[in-house]
Amino acid sequence: MRIETVEIEEAVDHLLVHNIVNREGRKVLSKGTRLEPHHLDALRQVGLERVEVAVLEPEDVHEDEAAERLAEALKPTHARATRGVGGRVNLHTTVRGVLYVDAERLQAFNELPGVTLATRPPHTVVWPEKGQSQFATLKIIPYAVPRSVLEEALSLAPGLLEVRPLPARRVALLLVGDTAAHERLRQQFEPPTRQRVEGLGSELVAVEAVTLQESAIAEAVQRLLDAHDLLVIAGQTSIMDENDLIPRALRASGATFELHGAPVEPGNLLALAYAPGKPILCAPGCARSPSHNVVDMVLPRLLVGERLGRREIAALGLGGLL
Repeated sequence: MRIETVEIEEAVDHLLVHNIVNREGRKVLSKGTRLEPHHLDALRQVGLERVEVAVLEPEDVHEDEAAERLAEALKPTHARATRGVGGRVNLHTTVRGVLYVDAERLQAFNELPGVTLATRPPHTVVWPEKGQSQFATLKIIPYAVPRSVLEEALSLAPGLLEVRPLPARRVALLLVGDTAAHERLRQQFEPPTRQRVEGLGSELVAVEAVTLQESAIAEAVQRLLDAHDLLVIAGQTSIMDENDLIPRALRASGATFELHGAPVEPGNLLALAYAPGKPILCAPGCARSPSHNVVDMVLPRLLVGERLGRREIAALGLGGLL
């Protein structure tokens, strides 16, 4: 593509580089318009004899065509794309799900000249409802890009974005504390846990409380996991060490204790464990609050079936000061 200033009669079939306004400052022609013979009168009426246009080369691809082709290649399952307008296409989810982004490929994609893709943060929960569904926007910066650039971008696009639908899981909440504290723990932890779980399309099916005894905790863990897909454990006090009471009880139940501690505030004292095929989220004290905390960063990913380990939790430190 090249930019030229030409007589208006020679501008037909080329793209207008800048908006054209009349003497009152009102726009009469928009930038990017492919000029046709009937546009020439508007140019003459504002006193123009020459105009700046973008002339496409044979190997150039118009911004809207390039944007739509890239959007089709980028669009994951459970998503839709808007029409290309001004080189822009937006991507929207059609399901409630968790967004996954290949960060390395996104970096390479955005290093290509004239091609940009902006996304919501990875692992954001996206919704099909109006105003909450958009998860990415693609913009071609110039009026056209070389076909070679488009082909390179197309090679990076498949699998760069993914929306994993949130399934309807059966969730249980186990409260651990002195008998005298059980009702208070239920009042503190059940409402925000229910709100989070149901907001993600799952169901909080059972809420139980046990005393501070390793055998009682282990038995409850086994029983609840037999009938539920995910277990949330909250206690009178947060887990303070990998050999604390709750980690010992989880190991006694047959679960694998994965990790203790997350680079997220609020939520440093998060712990995770896994029974065969089923995650166990040990919630820190901040789970009593409906405000955004580490549970909101982890729970959706567990519900879609991702197994989070030390590496994934360590990565939460970038942006982890909430």
